Amino acid sequence: MKTFERIENETLYFSSCETCEAHCCDGERGILYAQILLEDFEKVYENFPIVFMYGELGYLKPVILLTNGKEFCRYLENNLCTIYEKRPSTCRNYPLSAHLDNSIYVDKNCPAIANEGTEIVKNGKINKEFNNYSFSDYQIRYINTHFCFHEINNSDNLTKAITLNGIDFYKFVKDFNDKYVNMHLESLKNIDKYYLKAIK
Repeated sequence: MKTFERIENETLYFSSCETCEAHCCDGERGILYAQILLEDFEKVYENFPIVFMYGELGYLKPVILLTNGKEFCRYLENNLCTIYEKRPSTCRNYPLSAHLDNSIYVDKNCPAIANEGTEIVKNGKINKEFNNYSFSDYQIRYINTHFCFHEINNSDNLTKAITLNGIDFYKFVKDFNDKYVNMHLESLKNIDKYYLKAIK
């Protein structure tokens, strides 16, 4: 199970993905979905279902289904990612994670966080070579994503797409001439037997 903690003024090293058996890709370990931002849609819609779920305050947030909740990610073979160059940002950033408070969080349960290896964080700041994602303005990009779907977030425009591990995920019933909703609808072709067998 992932356990993210806020990075303070610490220095962290990343050894190698060879030190674990792809725990971060394992649905049995609780890996099911990841929230995405508008900038992620075009990068992921061809390989992953983009669906929506409701936040605690009733707002709508887009997520991708990373696994079916029972098995490893479908793109994992011999503990290696077969779409490595096209992997989602949540996978690209791991074991780091952006947060609404614009701080950086790290999964301390990742077996590759070590006392030696590649320096990914020094004194609380991400190594430039490892920083392939803009963490600093995550909050405003998150808010922009929220407002993109705010006006069309009502029960007449949404229907349930799938339920996995007791969590309901939703889809729009039409594209609203919106490129993001259109990519979302296109991505639903990925809800195939890999996902459907997990709900039987």
